[in-house]
Amino acid sequence: MANKQIEMRKVKKIFKLYSAGVSKRRISSQLGISRNTVSKYIAFFQRYQLTSYEVEA
Repeated sequence: MANKQIEMRKVKKIFKLYSAGVSKRRISSQLGISRNTVSKYIAFFQRYQLTSYEVEA
């Protein structure tokens, strides 16, 4: 379904896995979400230069 929000728990997990060096493809398969969604959130983290503390909050 288009524009369906994902759980905050998954958003935090995306950041944690990507920071650990896990590929976008592997993150998407582990969390059961599309690669485009993973890419969108990673781009958001990078655009706003979010730290792990800010993502956790």
